[in-house]
Amino acid sequence: MSTRTTSRLSKWVLGSPLIVFALIFVVYPVYQGIQTGFYSLSLQNPDTLFAGLENFGTVLTDPGFLAAAKFTLLFALAVTAIETVLGFGLALLVNREFPGKKVFFTMLLVPIMVAPALLGVMFRLLLNGDIGLVPEVLRGVGLDVSLFASNTVVPLLVLLDVLQWTPFAFLIMYAGLQSFPSDVLEAAQVDGAGRLRTLRSIVVPMMKPIIFAAAASTIVMVVLIPFVPLFVKRIATPGAAE
Repeated sequence: MSTRTTSRLSKWVLGSPLIVFALIFVVYPVYQGIQTGFYSLSLQNPDTLFAGLENFGTVLTDPGFLAAAKFTLLFALAVTAIETVLGFGLALLVNREFPGKKVFFTMLLVPIMVAPALLGVMFRLLLNGDIGLVPEVLRGVGLDVSLFASNTVVPLLVLLDVLQWTPFAFLIMYAGLQSFPSDVLEAAQVDGAGRLRTLRSIVVPMMKPIIFAAAASTIVMVVLIPFVPLFVKRIATPGAAE
């Protein structure tokens, strides 16, 4: 077996766990969801009736769905942009030696080491108007504001999502910086390029694929695993079950 064939085979073997995971937990559920959309299903009627494009037409003409889809899109784009920029900045900061780096690095990863559902419950308790720590601290400094007023709830949800998923973007870009070729940076330093010029002309262009991958992965996480915003939003929803 030639070296080239062995190299190709090893890539497939090493990537097979991720491929299998994606097929089972991403591709198949998406296929199943699309297929189900072509049928009329009811708990009262076990028979499945082919509905064609009727279900899709009903959803796409529903004002509630269109408003929710618009909000989700704008929300996902906004938080992804913020998380990508913050993640890249933190990756640049941590990609150098300084006192307390290990402790700081560990603290950055805490939000993604906690289960998203549990993190949502934690924020829900912290922000509760009656027993929450955050409203109590705000009242203690003379700021008696409602965190869930119509003009503050969306920025609050953006902030919570940024706290939840910025470490994820940071980790991807930090790994990219760790594998960055040091000889390129040394050549730029010899040529007299400053830090800002090196960042703008060398680091960012060479990191674009990784930055794009981090942004794409983050937006998927934001859309598919929004436990923190959902749990917190329930506090501001009248009649929500406790």
